[in-house]
Amino acid sequence: MRSRLAALLICAAAPATCAFAAAALSDARPQRPSQNAVFQSPSVSRLVAAAIAGDQARLRDLVTQLRSQPKARGDRVRARQLNEYGLALTQRQRYAEAAAYFRNAHRADGSDAEIAENLGYSLLRAGEVAAAEPAILSALEIAPERASAWGSLGLIYAKQGKHREGVACMLTAYGFAANQTRTLDVYSRLAVSDDDAKVRAMLSEAVGRLKK
Repeated sequence: MRSRLAALLICAAAPATCAFAAAALSDARPQRPSQNAVFQSPSVSRLVAAAIAGDQARLRDLVTQLRSQPKARGDRVRARQLNEYGLALTQRQRYAEAAAYFRNAHRADGSDAEIAENLGYSLLRAGEVAAAEPAILSALEIAPERASAWGSLGLIYAKQGKHREGVACMLTAYGFAANQTRTLDVYSRLAVSDDDAKVRAMLSEAVGRLKK
């Protein structure tokens, strides 16, 4: 991840590049209302359903199926460049603006799970919970073992009042996490510090189940 300072230096040194980014941002906005349809996928819906049901065998099978699906690369250079602009805005907590860059980056290369997740996360932080869900589902379709995307989906479900579904996603995220000790620590801290009571309740149950 390039630092905020580095992103600003890029703009200072390469005004043409920044003009390109500004144009990309303006292109993204008019198409925003129709974005949800881009991310619909029966395969990822079955994946999430298996996680919610606690069907680990089915979950593993679906993970294998999704990982084996061919993924057509788009314009990776353009996508990653737009992603960097979005990350710089995220660091400044300008989530709605960042989402526009991430959305255009996802259009440029729909096979990049990080970009899809960044889009979902920025929308979630901007308060656009319903719009965040399909973006996170897109990330899971690309990378079904991506723990951070499962965690974001859990937060989305909690904010939507889907407590049971949120807990299941957090448990799934923990199962896929590379560092489970750190993951549990993050859950524990957010269970008492998050500003959404529904999120705190969901994480408290997840933590309790993981500590049994």
